Amino acid sequence: MIGTVVTGIIAGRTSVKANKVTAQSNERVAEQTAATERARVESEAFQRAKEIYDHAITELREELDRVRTQHERTQEQLDKISEKLLSERNASQEMRDQLRDAQREMAEMSSRIDYMERMIANLRQQIITAGLQPDEHIIHRGGSP
Repeated sequence: MIGTVVTGIIAGRTSVKANKVTAQSNERVAEQTAATERARVESEAFQRAKEIYDHAITELREELDRVRTQHERTQEQLDKISEKLLSERNASQEMRDQLRDAQREMAEMSSRIDYMERMIANLRQQIITAGLQPDEHIIHRGGSP
């Protein structure tokens, strides 16, 4: 009977020990399963984040290409406008030069006309002073003799 009791105690202890080892083993398996699940979830989250970043990079590259194309078109328009403005500036300068030359010529001609009219008036006066009658075909600036 003592043998049975001792055997029962030993069996009980062995059972408790076995249950403890099984519980520890189950706990380790649960921890490993949880760690594996966390790693899987983190991996999926990383993959989703990578896909989001890749998509964002693709969209940004496309936008960059559109902006570059628009920049090139705008630069071409700016170059054309600059060329046109330079051409117009040159033409304007040429016209100002022509106008200035024409005004200078007009001033010179006006001076010559005034000089000639004074000269004619002096000559007429000299003819009249000499007692002669001048020809009336001389035309003055206003168109009358």
